[in-house]
Formats: sequence, structure tokens, C-alpha cells
Amino acid sequence: MEPGPLPTIATGPAVTRAERRAAAQRAECAATAALTTLGQKWVLRIVRELGERTQRFCELQDALGGANSATLSQRLKLLEDEGLVDRRVVASTPPWVEYSLTDKGAELSAAIAGIDRWAERWARVS
Repeated sequence: MEPGPLPTIATGPAVTRAERRAAAQRAECAATAALTTLGQKWVLRIVRELGERTQRFCELQDALGGANSATLSQRLKLLEDEGLVDRRVVASTPPWVEYSLTDKGAELSAAIAGIDRWAERWARVS
């Protein structure tokens, strides 16, 4: 059987194999970059905890079971830089900082909840 014609874009020229590969690579790179960030220690747990409610640093640290302060601070900064976490300084005496999920972070939290449901059903924990 002869291969069919290359797919075409509705209003443009035929898509070449190189263009399809480049598009696939861009998609793979985005997924790889996301999984690299999400795969760092504490990141998924931080997103889960902040998905429940806004928390102060020490509350979050306690909820995580005693994460190292320096590591937690680094992860929160990473998540803030990625646009997933919002850091808000509360003007009070003494001042404190609250962390919450952005809309982007809340969407990620929902995706993680879906993975959790899948894992509860299908993944065996030994």
C-alpha cells in the first residue's frame, strides 16, 4: 500500500516531515521541562498543600513533615518563578509571608489530583 499524501494545514501548504518533527520536539521539550520541575523533591507536595489553602511558611513546613527550611525556600522561589505560587507579604507587626497557588498553580493542582486518583486505583505501593 502506498503511503498517503502528507497532512496539510487547512489554509497553508503541506506540512513537511521536518516540521512535524520540530513540532513534536517542541511538545516533548515542554513536557520534559515541566516534569523536570515537578520531579524535584517537595514540589508536588507543596502544590498539593497549597491547593488546600493559603499557608504561611512555617505552616507549610509543618504540613510537609519538616522539610528543610533552605530547601523549602528554594522550591517556593522556583514555583513562584514558574508562575505557580503567589508570595504575599502581609503588612503587620511582625510581618509575615503567605503562599498560595496562582490560577496556573490551581490548574496544576487539579492535574495532580487526577494523577493521585489514577495512582490510588492502579499503582501498587509496596
